[in-house]
Amino acid sequence: MTNVINIFKNRSKFSKSIFYKTKQLLEKHGYVVSNSYDKNAVLNLVIGGDGTFLKAVHDTNFTSIPFIGINTGHLGFYQEVEVNEIEDFILAFKNGQYQMQELTILQSTVNKRKIESLNEVVVKSNKNQIVRLKVFIDGNFVENFSGDGLIIATPHGSTAYNLSCGGSILHQSLKGYSLTPIAPIYSNLNNAIISPIVLPEDASIDIVVSKRDNYHTVFIFDGKEYSTKDYKINIKVSKNTIKKLILDKNHYWSNIKNKLI
Repeated sequence: MTNVINIFKNRSKFSKSIFYKTKQLLEKHGYVVSNSYDKNAVLNLVIGGDGTFLKAVHDTNFTSIPFIGINTGHLGFYQEVEVNEIEDFILAFKNGQYQMQELTILQSTVNKRKIESLNEVVVKSNKNQIVRLKVFIDGNFVENFSGDGLIIATPHGSTAYNLSCGGSILHQSLKGYSLTPIAPIYSNLNNAIISPIVLPEDASIDIVVSKRDNYHTVFIFDGKEYSTKDYKINIKVSKNTIKKLILDKNHYWSNIKNKLI
């Protein structure tokens, strides 16, 4: 087995200093830190916050190499290792004292292009206007939605934008996903569902944007805006997953308690 480790970091001075500390400790324990992305590495180590973690996942095209993060950001919900625990983490990894968890990915199809997301897909206006959407689940018409937009979130993405909009928290071990309205306008004309919907992993969502809102509606995948002339999107759980190391099975609940409450 290779002993090469890929490291991703943001541009902050603090992350840079932690990078050099981590590199020194990894080399002390017999690992090699790659100078560029090595597709045969044993681990992807991300130094930064949740944004850095998401960027690393996208930059590696949702690689099958497992990830773990060292938190130098603000919230760091994906980042399990604190800066004072780096050598403890290396020893645990070296001795196989961890669990491997597979994180759900969403696959969207827009204009025949497939786009994957780790956190969420958002449908909303880029001009701060109301959007009118038709929503279908498994081919069944569910609602005419009017409001600021919709969030389709994975379990691990459920604690991000989804939670801020009143969405449900889904444990990251779950395989389903959620559909959450953003500021819905409820009336007899719209017949919109005003509460989040939790969907099973085999469910598929189709969203059709009204013609009057085509010019200002965008699809946003993990924070990256995507505009298209095709205003239909299909969203479902991808067959692919992201592997993430878990050192402490209680880390999820510690995150909830310490970072969200």
